[in-house]
Amino acid sequence: MARAKAKHGLFGYSGMLDNLLPIGRALKVDLGEGSAWRGFLAMVKLGGDHILAGTDHLLFLLILLLPAPLAVTGRRWHGLVGARSALGRIGRITLAFTAGHSVAPAVTALGRLDTPGWPVEAFIAASILIGAIHAIRPLLPGKEALVAGVSGLGHGMAFSFVLAEMHLSTGQLVTSLLGFNLGIELVQLLLVCLALPSLLVLARLRVQPALRLTGAVLTGTAAVGWPTASACPTPSPVRPTAPDPTPRCCWPPSR
Repeated sequence: MARAKAKHGLFGYSGMLDNLLPIGRALKVDLGEGSAWRGFLAMVKLGGDHILAGTDHLLFLLILLLPAPLAVTGRRWHGLVGARSALGRIGRITLAFTAGHSVAPAVTALGRLDTPGWPVEAFIAASILIGAIHAIRPLLPGKEALVAGVSGLGHGMAFSFVLAEMHLSTGQLVTSLLGFNLGIELVQLLLVCLALPSLLVLARLRVQPALRLTGAVLTGTAAVGWPTASACPTPSPVRPTAPDPTPRCCWPPSR
């Protein structure tokens, strides 16, 4: 998206940014024969890749959607809500998470805020853990959309670190944010639509409680180990490949 004399730029990353792109690789931006439209499409693709490669985002959203078709009885998940209510819950949770995920990078990037990485990682891990506990026993029944929106703010901050390293002008930054957020929304909507039939069918199976409990425990375990795995230079069950220890930014390239 950025315009420069150089034809290629490389951006390194570390910490939570390892979830944005394949670990151990840099973000390569081709600036040769570029245009605003091609740059916008590239940011749409990057937004989609961000969701597909972002294990933290997918874990949080899926674990929060898992009990959406279930009813609450005596502070426990028991029985089912109607199909319309289940679809409404799923839609509100998805839209709220998308809104929070979109607002955070816009405020952080446009405001040129310098946010440390470790509080963002801790917030994301805490949000996943809360979602896992909620899947076992309802913590905030009926307020899942609020949880998704607030948590989306923390999840969205991760990408703002990459935008900050691009050193874009305000105009370029606005266009990049629009493209990125559109990519997130399109891919996230596709994933939810694909998961929707399974969520509704699973809620009616007799093994549903056991599967829900197993998924929640595994997700909670991953959330607890996430900050440690991000800071640790050795592989772990949460992140099987060690984070890239190289410097974050090598832009612009030497000429």
